Order: sequence, then structure tokens, then C-alpha cells
Amino acid sequence: MTDRALDPIILGHNPFFGVDHLSQERGNEKAKRFEDVRHIVDMIRHCDGLGVQGIMMSTHPRAGGVCEALEREPSLREKWRLYPLVPYIQKYVRTANEKGLVNVVVDTLAQTSLEQKANIFLRAGRTVLGRDLREALCLLIDVEMVPFRRLPLGAVFLHDALTDLALGLDALSLLELFRDHVRQTYKVPAGFATKNVPRLRGELTRLGWSEVLVMASFNAAGFYMNPSAERCAEAVREPGLTMVAMNTLASGYLAPDDAYRYLAQFPAIRSVVVGVSRKDHAAETFAAIRRHVPHAREAAPAGLEARPA
Repeated sequence: MTDRALDPIILGHNPFFGVDHLSQERGNEKAKRFEDVRHIVDMIRHCDGLGVQGIMMSTHPRAGGVCEALEREPSLREKWRLYPLVPYIQKYVRTANEKGLVNVVVDTLAQTSLEQKANIFLRAGRTVLGRDLREALCLLIDVEMVPFRRLPLGAVFLHDALTDLALGLDALSLLELFRDHVRQTYKVPAGFATKNVPRLRGELTRLGWSEVLVMASFNAAGFYMNPSAERCAEAVREPGLTMVAMNTLASGYLAPDDAYRYLAQFPAIRSVVVGVSRKDHAAETFAAIRRHVPHAREAAPAGLEARPA
């Protein structure tokens, strides 16, 4: 496990990849703006100057290019940590329909060394021969982690589609497998993205988990908070949870000060994931987080904690 705590502010990847939960048109505009990876790196460099040094990253087709660009930036490479969200479900659905699932894996492995390819194919052969589901799932994680192999990691999160599927199928051993594999292989905490914090919290508590790292939507508008904002708030107030809050601005519906004033009442919120597409928006948003969220204020670099919006 890493000794460094979670980054209190984590840069979200959605604007860079054209994801907007309320407006596809707005999402397309952002996708065009950041189509050139140099513009993404420029925004990351700007956020670095504002004291933010963590970024959430799925295995979106553009992720590999972003990671390669970061590797070429000595001033960023050593300081910034990635928080991978795996697997990128949309990639498997869309690309598998276009090219076939085998080609999805081949494209991913194109980024690896010959030694890494040989190791993965050897493990894949053992999995097929032994029909080992557990090994197959570990293999999927490792294939997904390929783009991030040369950069520092903060934690690795399981995509909410798989977390919630495991809950629905009562296959909680898969969550334990993910946790143990990430800890042992990548030496960082394993977290779980979910669309239902109370259910995940309840099921893992029933299994005897005393500490759970969860990432989920959490905001004053109740946006994407299931089954209700009230139930989610109750679950987050209970001890034993480390919460990474996302969709905190409710996709632009909430003003930063209103959004983060609400989060201030929940000590379990140790980190905030927020996407920014403009430099002025970054400064305003980070300053609001530090004004209101205790963990962000305590970890703010000198001179930034009181920076005006």
C-alpha cells in the first residue's frame, strides 16, 4: 500500500474525453477542444500550478496518448498520480461490435513490451486450459492497466457497472478478488465506483469489511444519488468509509460554493473528483473546494488555500 494519502482534489477526465451527462452537444464541443493531447497536457500543467496533482483516468481510446504525453513531461511525471477506473465498459461494447473482442485486446496489448505480451498470453493460455475465472478476471484488470504501467498510481477503482453487477448477482467474492489483486500487484488501495452507496456499504459491512474506499456521485442536488440523497448521506456518515465524491457540481447545475459548502458536513469525504475545461473554471472550483472541504483545505499548498475564486 502507498504511504501517501489520496489526493484531496482529483482532476476528472470527462471534459477531456467529451463526456457531459446533461448535454451531448456540450460534450462534443469539449471533445473537439481537447482532441489535441497537447491541450490536455496544457490544462494539466495549469492545474499543477494550482496545487492539483492527481487525475482520474479510464482506458478511453485517448488515455494512452495522455499517459505518453505525461511521461515526456519531467515536471509532471514524478508528481502526478493516476487514479485508473477499470474497465472502460463503453470501449468493449462499442469496439467489440466494430472490430471484435479479440481485436480490442490486441489493440491494448500493442502498447506493451514483448516480455509483457508473452507474460499475458502465457497467463491467458493457463486460464483457458484451467477454466480459471479468477485468473481471467485478474488478467482483464492487468490488460486494462497497460496504459498506466509507467506512471505513479494513487488508487485503482472498479467501474460501477461491474461493482453494481457483482452486487446484483450476489457475487461479492469478485469484489474481494479485485481488492486483493490491486493491493498485491499495484501496491495501492483498491476502490469501488458505484451508483448505490448504501447497498454497497451494507453488503461489504455484512462481509466484515471494516474499511471501504468508494467513489460515487455526491452532491446537494441529489444528482445520480441512488436510491435517494438522504439514504446516501446516511451511509456516508457511518464510520469505516473513505469517500471520493464525484459529480459534485451536478454536471454544472450547482455553483461551486454551494456545492462544496454541502460536502463540508461529511468528514468521510476525503477527495473530490472534478472535471474542468477552462482555466478560470479550474481556479474558481479548486478555491471553492479548499474553502469548504476540510481535507482539501488542510492539504492545500502554501499560498493556495485562500486564493480567491
